[in-house]
Amino acid sequence: MTKLQHLAFPAALSLALGESGLSRDEAGNAMGWSVSKTSRVFNAEDNYFPAIPSIPDLCVVLRNDIILDWLCVNTKELRKGRHDLLPQLSTLEVLQLLSQIGEEMGEVNAEVNKALEGDNKIQKHETPRIIKKAHRVLARYQELIIAMHAVQEEAS
Repeated sequence: MTKLQHLAFPAALSLALGESGLSRDEAGNAMGWSVSKTSRVFNAEDNYFPAIPSIPDLCVVLRNDIILDWLCVNTKELRKGRHDLLPQLSTLEVLQLLSQIGEEMGEVNAEVNKALEGDNKIQKHETPRIIKKAHRVLARYQELIIAMHAVQEEAS
């Protein structure tokens, strides 16, 4: 597949439309867009884009996740280059961050074990706490990755 990080958004949108096999009009009709809006959204020369809340529906209509993949790839690429958003960490601070991540992962593990007690199942009402704690760990890992990219670039 095309390297999405090298595409501008209009090109990714065009690729998604092309992969769908639908015409612009068919996609626009399925989205409930006017002819004018459809024309603007799919015109690479017009700086007009679908509203963010409509992106999931558009992916369903186009029967692919190219737009979502483009967003993810480009967000990750931007993060790699934006280590300046966080101050550079000293060796001690990196070790402290790793320790904190370990503790937070332990909290996720404890929450899962608590949910499994008695019935060996995770009930629907127990998942929000687990997900919230797991997202926190993922965010902390992202901090670590950004810090490591900064160290890597400084060493180069």
